[in-house]
Amino acid sequence: MASPVRERANVDYYAVLGVDPGASGDEIARAFRARAKQTHPDAAPDPSGGDFRDLTAAYTVLSDHRRRREYDRRRAAPTNAVRVPSAAQRAAKPTRRPWSRRRCWTSLIAGSVVFVLGFATAFITWHLHDADATRRAHDIPVVASRLNNGNIEFLTRAHRVVVTKEPEQKGEGTNAGPTVKVRYDPADPQHVIVDANTVGRDITLAIVALKLLVGGAAFAIVGYRRLRLTTVR
Repeated sequence: MASPVRERANVDYYAVLGVDPGASGDEIARAFRARAKQTHPDAAPDPSGGDFRDLTAAYTVLSDHRRRREYDRRRAAPTNAVRVPSAAQRAAKPTRRPWSRRRCWTSLIAGSVVFVLGFATAFITWHLHDADATRRAHDIPVVASRLNNGNIEFLTRAHRVVVTKEPEQKGEGTNAGPTVKVRYDPADPQHVIVDANTVGRDITLAIVALKLLVGGAAFAIVGYRRLRLTTVR
C-alpha cells in the first residue's frame, strides 16, 4: 500500500492545518488540537468525518520529520499542484465514463433515422394539407339533409336535387344532427366529401414532425461529436 504522502501529495496539508510551510512542530501540534475540536465527527457538521480525516492525515505527515521532508519535496515538484480538500469536492460525483465507439455509432445512426422519419412526417403533413386545400377550392360547399337509409340529399347551384351516400366522417366533422356539411364536385355531384376542418390534424402531425426532427438531429449531433472525440483519443 502506498504511503499517505504518495497518495495525498497534491493536498496542501499546511492549508488544512492553517499554518505556514515554515511552522515549527509545536505550532503544528497546537493548530491540530485547535482544529480537531472543530472537525471531530461528534461536533462537526460533516457527519462523514471527512474534514477530520484530512486533518489527521495532515498532522500525521507534518508531525513526522521524515515524512514532512518527503512531503515538502513532492509538494515543491511542478507536477503536483496543491489543493485544499473541501466537502463539495468529496461529495462530487465521479467522472462519467467516456462513450464507446459502438454507443457513438448507435446514437448517430438512430438520430439520423429519427430525423429522416421527421422529414417524412413533415412531407406527408404538407401533402395532406395541400390536397385538402385543392379539394376545398374546387368542390362546392353545401348543407345536405340526412335520410333514414344512410343517404343524404342536397340541392346543387344548378337547382338539381342530388341523393347520394353520406361520406365517411374524417377530421373534425359532426356525426349527429339532421344535416351535414359536405362539398360536391361540380362535374359529378354524386361525389361528395365532408366539409370538415382539418386544422387539428395538421397541427398534431406538424408537432410530431418537429419533435422527430429536433430529437433526431440532437442525437445524431451528439453521436457524431462523441465519435470524433473517441477517434482523436
